This record gives sequence, C-alpha cells and structure tokens, in this order.
Amino acid sequence: MNTDAVNQWCKLPDVVRRYRDGEIDSATYASLYFIHGQMAGHGRRFASRRFRNDPRPDHEEWLAEIERANGEALRARLLHYLERYHFLGVIPNVPAALCEWLRGAWALSLCDYIPDPEEVLRLQAAGRRPVTVLSEYPRLLWPVLKKPNAWAFMVHDLEHAYKYFHDPLLYAGQKKFFGRLQKALVRGEFNRHLRDPVFSEKFAYLISDMNTHVMHGLQYLRAILIEYYLCAEDKQPRDRLSAPASAAIADLLSSLSAQDEYGVVADRRA
Repeated sequence: MNTDAVNQWCKLPDVVRRYRDGEIDSATYASLYFIHGQMAGHGRRFASRRFRNDPRPDHEEWLAEIERANGEALRARLLHYLERYHFLGVIPNVPAALCEWLRGAWALSLCDYIPDPEEVLRLQAAGRRPVTVLSEYPRLLWPVLKKPNAWAFMVHDLEHAYKYFHDPLLYAGQKKFFGRLQKALVRGEFNRHLRDPVFSEKFAYLISDMNTHVMHGLQYLRAILIEYYLCAEDKQPRDRLSAPASAAIADLLSSLSAQDEYGVVADRRA
C-alpha cells in the first residue's frame, strides 16, 4: 500500500471517535468511511463530476469541508458529494443507497461485526438490511469473506441495500418472503436439509446474499431442494425425483407462498 493510502486511513480514527461520541449518526459515519476509503484506494482520481457546472472534486478541499462541518451541515455536504459526483470503480447504486440512508428513507443497520446469515435473515424479515463497517486499522485492510478488504465488503452491503429497498413492490415482496423463510426455520422445516453442507452453504446465500424478485428466490430454493433430494436418492441431475421427494418439495414451497401470490408451481420430477 502506498504512503498516501496509509495516510488516508490514519485519518479514520477521528471519524470513528466522532461516531462513538455521538457527534455523528450511523449514516454519516458510513458515508465518511466510504469517502475516506475511496480516496485511499484511488487518490486524487477518487471522483469525477456529473455536471459540468460543478467544480472538479478536490481531495484536500473535500477533507477540509468534512472536518469543519457538523450536524445537518455535514449531512448536507455529504449528500451534495454523493448525489453530484461519480466515484471511480463504484456503481451508482452505492452512493444512492448512502443518500437514502442519510435522508432516513431506508432502514439500514450499522454493524461493527459480520452478522451470520440467520441474523441477516431476521433483519430482512423485519424490513432492514445490515451494513458492516470494520474500522480498526490494519484489520480493515484484510479480506472479509470473499471481499478483498472491509471497505469493499461495506460497498457490497450497500449494493444489496439498493436491491432490497429501491423498488417498493420488490421490497414488500422480499420482506414477506424472508419473513416466511424465518418462520420456516424456526419451525424446523429445514433442519434435515441444513445438515448437508452443500445445501447449507447455498441456503445461507439465499437468506443473506440474494436480493431479487421473490419468484427468483423461490426458483433458486426449489433448485437447491431438488439437488438435495437427488443427491439423497443417489441420482443424477437429469433423473426424476421419487414421488415422496417431489411431494416434500411441493409442501415446503407451499408453506412459503401461495400460487396466486407468486405464481409458483412445484417441480414434480416423479
């Protein structure tokens, strides 16, 4: 890592202190973390203007404004940056999610740890999404799950937040679907399936890392259930399931949705 990047991350403890002392809220903290990480990763190329009448982004000027501002003035300044500038290597959904968080429009939960898949499921069933911010140096530079560092993991969380919240109808469907999945877990309907490590890993992806239309989620669940039962019956992927296995899948899917709601029809390979 170059000296400029190290120096940028060394400024982060003051942001952390402001958050822990209650000077800034979670959305402001995450937005500042995002900007510091963007500057650390790309230096003076960290951003570009979206509108030609705006000034070109100035690294030192942005940092000075951030350090001077407090409260609503800081929130307004961050919204201005996030709405009116592109950020190198980052899709627009990420600053858009931060903006909605800053406005209080989206229910995001800041975590200083990595929540397990079932905790993510509980949050989504309650209409929330977690955003993990690991700020301890040098831990923030180390890989987090499949992401190269903590900043990239936070950006990934924000991408999922956008997919979860941006469309009210999709949001309502996902919330209901995750709520039903959570209840099914509590009832023990997936207990035997989760003893299989292959199914368990794919199910964890469904409940914590898959924000899409409910139909896609149900189709994915159906596919991994078919895979589970085919394996249990020592069959090949193109083989037919036994009648009991087909019925078990149909029963599970019917407990999660009504056909008139999502248009789900069980795949019966009998």
